[in-house]
Amino acid sequence: MKYKLNSYNFQMIIALNDHIKTLKKLDDIFSYLSYYLNKDFGINKFEASINHRKIYSNVTEIENNKAESLFIKLNENDKLEVTFYYDSSLEQEKIESSVEAIKTTFNLISQTIYNKYLTYQIKEFSLKDSLTGLYNRQYIDEYLKTILPLSNREKKKIAFLKIGIDHFKAVIDEFDYNIGDKVLQELAVSLKNSVRSSDVVARIDSDEFLVVLHNVDSEENTIKVAQKIIENFKKKKVIVNNITNQTLMKTICAGISMFPDDASKIEEIFRSSDIALYEAKNRGRSQFFKFKKEETNTIELF
Repeated sequence: MKYKLNSYNFQMIIALNDHIKTLKKLDDIFSYLSYYLNKDFGINKFEASINHRKIYSNVTEIENNKAESLFIKLNENDKLEVTFYYDSSLEQEKIESSVEAIKTTFNLISQTIYNKYLTYQIKEFSLKDSLTGLYNRQYIDEYLKTILPLSNREKKKIAFLKIGIDHFKAVIDEFDYNIGDKVLQELAVSLKNSVRSSDVVARIDSDEFLVVLHNVDSEENTIKVAQKIIENFKKKKVIVNNITNQTLMKTICAGISMFPDDASKIEEIFRSSDIALYEAKNRGRSQFFKFKKEETNTIELF
């Protein structure tokens, strides 16, 4: 039976639009749309993109599925593309008879999706460092407010590695800020590649980074990660001159602080990892230092 649009259907779509306006996260909106498409049209796989940038997908495989795509103009420059998949033999007739209703649905809710997408983009931009693409200090502050109580309840430890570049100012003095930026970008990539995808890496100061290691089982394993991070970056070469192929190699130090053993509050975490990094740098290049209350309680940082 062909799906017909009537006043009832329009009221349902308007109610859908009103509901997704109340949802805060883009993922929540698409999760609800996935439920809606499955319930009303039998579609359980779809993906959405804005200007070819994928913003949602619950598609794992598309074998023996047919696709239908919608292109909705959001404004002069931006376009929403929605592609949904359906079984070529079982659901084809039902889906094809419902295409017009699906198009109408997405036309009516597209601006709500776009507004949520813009809000998400603005928030992401404010929480990320523009040079390296890593999270920034603001994100870390918000993140720790959530993760620390959770780790306390689950009685799990978190390791914090404060990373600093050895004699970074010398790079600026000898070369320029562009080369300094290249060093920072190279370090950002190296840090991400040296830890698990579940760990968090952030740039929290001009030449300082923070690595958050979740669910660490021992201080020894944390030290191994710190050593791995230091050694991996030591091998990196930053191109200084493309014509002469001149390269620059830098080193880093790491200060280690453990939650909740060394610090139980956010400000304590930053202070203890600061002190540990300070101690590491005092020992020379490519060094690490594990924070110890009994050895560092007299150190004051400026």
